[in-house]
Amino acid sequence: MNKFRTLWLLFFSFAKIAALVVGGGLAMLPVIEETFVRKKKLLPQEELLDVVALTQTVPGIIAANAAVAVGMKVAGLAGAAAALAGAILPSFLVILLIAWKFPDLEPGNLYWQGTFAGIRAGVTGLIAVTACKMVKKTVRNWPEAAALAGFLAAALAGVSPAFIILAGIAVGGGYFQLVRRRNDRAEEERK
Repeated sequence: MNKFRTLWLLFFSFAKIAALVVGGGLAMLPVIEETFVRKKKLLPQEELLDVVALTQTVPGIIAANAAVAVGMKVAGLAGAAAALAGAILPSFLVILLIAWKFPDLEPGNLYWQGTFAGIRAGVTGLIAVTACKMVKKTVRNWPEAAALAGFLAAALAGVSPAFIILAGIAVGGGYFQLVRRRNDRAEEERK
């Protein structure tokens, strides 16, 4: 695929995702996976999981972070710019329309309330599916499952996400060191 077609694909795909997926960046992740991993085969599943982890840890809008990360992996800096432009354009146009028409909307309208209740339920389902897929792909042994349970309990207890991320870095680094030492000892015993 030539460079222009790749950039257009990134722009158009993210514009379509941003225009049709309601609920923000987390709700977009299953659609990004479907588009770039399954259909277009531009990213392997493992790289998308890295993108998901990265978009959660860096400051900023998740949708924009995901667009930049996917665009960068697929087509470098130009890909990041094209994907970001595609992700931003529909939201900009919708916000512009809402700002123009907002004074005319009635907050007590049952149709609007029902619409947004349905959207919230659908977005929650999409986020739950994404979380389940990530657990299946990343938790492969009991220490990882124990860490996940501990971090989930901390999150439910109201611990700040910043502390959970820092603890995840520490636990992951410590676990890596233990595994490396165990593998080094096993290697020495074989010699």
